[in-house]
Amino acid sequence: MRAIAACLIFFFFLPGLPGAFEDRPELEPYARLDSKLVKEGSAFLKSPSHKNVYWTLNDSRNSPAIFAFTRDGHLIKPEAASESAYKGILVSSAANADWEALAADDKGNLLIGDIGNNRNRRKNLAVYIFPEPDPVRDLVSTAALKVQFRYPDQEAFPPKLMNFDAESLFWAGGRLYLVTKHRSDTMAKLYRFDSLEPNVVNTLKLVASFDVKAMATDAAVSPDGKRLALLTYDGAWLFEKPARSDNYFAGAKKRFFFGAGQCEGITFDGPDTLVVSNEEGGLFELKVSSFTRR
Repeated sequence: MRAIAACLIFFFFLPGLPGAFEDRPELEPYARLDSKLVKEGSAFLKSPSHKNVYWTLNDSRNSPAIFAFTRDGHLIKPEAASESAYKGILVSSAANADWEALAADDKGNLLIGDIGNNRNRRKNLAVYIFPEPDPVRDLVSTAALKVQFRYPDQEAFPPKLMNFDAESLFWAGGRLYLVTKHRSDTMAKLYRFDSLEPNVVNTLKLVASFDVKAMATDAAVSPDGKRLALLTYDGAWLFEKPARSDNYFAGAKKRFFFGAGQCEGITFDGPDTLVVSNEEGGLFELKVSSFTRR
């Protein structure tokens, strides 16, 4: 991810790019992750089961491990694990090709998106599903179920349009969803997993697309499933779910421009608050009231 940072700066300052670094506040972190174990944090997820626990992970070229922190950025680890020896909770039976996303289902599982696809060439995209560990007891998770998938509209590897990278997963209404990160335009596509079968390549269902005017880097759904927050490099979007559809992009839309470094993690912290993390370990709080209608 660091290798593309300079390219992103150039990309966002291209003349005429819609929404490119409009007047926006530079946010100050309310806390920072206090561990060097997280080198390039690429997701941030509030635990649905453990109080004051937030999960994160490193992206490609790092070990297949997840890390638990408090809301104030303090590392949580088993008491028996020494500071020097602790390397996070190893996700059993998983490999980190390019981990970019975290989600939680309604059955007590965490889901890791091995969905990074910078060059749009991967044919081994996958999601790992495993029971949420206990951060104060576990050093290794239960063996993860590997679910492979493909995009229904990608026919070439790489394609002419580089629009099959992704860093966003969320679970809503009993289904897993993915949002793409485009490199050839400023759109994002919303896909749904209609199956999560192991030992086959599951084909996603394209739900909708929307011009987010930037690159989408993470997603989170509100506790009641009625709001989708989508993080981008220049701020975040908030979508209201239509009453009779799972096409969040078709609902009422709000946006909040802000600067906070290279942000790649977002999670709801209750119905009216969001926590955002950046690659450097900064934590930022957003209020839903800060978003304005678009």
